[in-house]
Amino acid sequence: MRKFLLSASLAGLLLTAFSVRTHAVSPQSSSDKQQTEQATKMVSGKVTSIGNGGHSFALEVNEGSDKQTMQFVVDKNAKVQGTVKVGSDVTVEYTAMEGGQNLALSIAAQG
Repeated sequence: MRKFLLSASLAGLLLTAFSVRTHAVSPQSSSDKQQTEQATKMVSGKVTSIGNGGHSFALEVNEGSDKQTMQFVVDKNAKVQGTVKVGSDVTVEYTAMEGGQNLALSIAAQG
């Protein structure tokens, strides 16, 4: 039984190493695709306003002792989990777009 578990563990490690190695060796995508893909960020806070028929909202974010308001735009591809309304605590995954706007990719209501 011990040999079987050891073999299964080694097989798992080898498969993990293979997948990581394959990912690291894979070629880069075209420069056009790289330019359109932006780094995603995540932030949590309280929704302070919803505007433009639900296509934008403001989020109050606590950064230490400071409070900051961030503005987000929402498009048809955004994923919304739970009920989001003014006063909701949410976690937002977003990307910064050209022109300084934040595009919400997913919005998840907390609790």
